[in-house]
Amino acid sequence: MTRSSRPRVHPCAPILGCVVLALSLIAAGGCASKGPPPKSKVAPSEVKVYQTPDLLMSQYTLIEHVWIDSWRTNFTFPTFDTEADGMDAMKRVASDAGANALINTICIDGRPKPSDKAVLYCYGDAIRVN
Repeated sequence: MTRSSRPRVHPCAPILGCVVLALSLIAAGGCASKGPPPKSKVAPSEVKVYQTPDLLMSQYTLIEHVWIDSWRTNFTFPTFDTEADGMDAMKRVASDAGANALINTICIDGRPKPSDKAVLYCYGDAIRVN
């Protein structure tokens, strides 16, 4: 018998190639899913807070759901002692994301018993008003 002149391929090579291709596509898709870069950043003190009926959806662009869009919220969620602390923190996050306003904001008391120390969970949508 004669040996084949074809080079030997490791049995895992096709699988490894598929895994590398899949990871490359996922990485490229993750980069492509980012929206356009945010416009000029405003100071957190200049971030306005709107009530839901104040703006129509056509009047703003959603930048991010504050704290909800992060993978970290699967493990931890920020808490605050006062509503003012929560609003200030949301304004900083909105400003960092390139938003100039917040909408749909709410702070919910998350303490298990009324006699416990106040624990507020705050949430809102960072938006850019058109």
